[in-house]
Amino acid sequence: MKALRLAVGLAGALAWGAAQAYVPPATAVLKRLSQKREEQAVATMEVQGTVTFLGEAAVRAAGAGVPLLGNEASSPAFLTVKVPGKCRLELALPDAAPAERPAVSQKGSRLHGVRGLERIPAAVAALQAVCALLGERPGGAEPERPWVQALSALGVSLDEISLGRAGGRVAYVIGGKPNGEKALAWVDKQGYQPLRLAATLGGARHEVRFLDWGSSTGGDLFPRAVEVLAAGQPVLRLVTERVLGNPKVPDSIF
Repeated sequence: MKALRLAVGLAGALAWGAAQAYVPPATAVLKRLSQKREEQAVATMEVQGTVTFLGEAAVRAAGAGVPLLGNEASSPAFLTVKVPGKCRLELALPDAAPAERPAVSQKGSRLHGVRGLERIPAAVAALQAVCALLGERPGGAEPERPWVQALSALGVSLDEISLGRAGGRVAYVIGGKPNGEKALAWVDKQGYQPLRLAATLGGARHEVRFLDWGSSTGGDLFPRAVEVLAAGQPVLRLVTERVLGNPKVPDSIF
């Protein structure tokens, strides 16, 4: 049995070594990511779900009217994306009229908020990461260019790329080594879906994780959950309940 375990371990190590034998340029990986998004033919997207703030983020969310229970504050939420570069996170508080719901919107590099949601770093980090990785428009002679520009603006170096693991999946790590302190983006090696983004988001270093692609709620359009971490600790989690592809979305909401 011991010999068998050693053989299995050796085979795994050899397979991992072989997988690292060739790592394509970051632009090639981003091109495949853009093609993956283009296959979805999505110009707009609405995600319905629940946002939970944790720790200090929960205290801040309570100041915006989100009910606080212990160290958590939760609310139904809508996350709306309109390519290119328009995203909005809105908390559907039951006692708030639609125009008075806490919200934060991004249009290009501009942020706009309602009831202070734009002052909660975790909420802004989630929005910026979604907009950078899922809010760009593919196509054209250089389909990867929007992602190149978005990641470069966040400080991710396109000159460095390595292999790592994210959520048990092998991923291309753009920007440096997986455990480094540089700005990094993880892209699934097989499915070419974004898995993580670690950079200055919401005014501070955050890591945003895109969890469980291919679920019954989001399929290949959106992950089952988006999680934001600060200093290694979860501060926000969006759990997807329904995803609508190509709903009518007016520009006025951003």
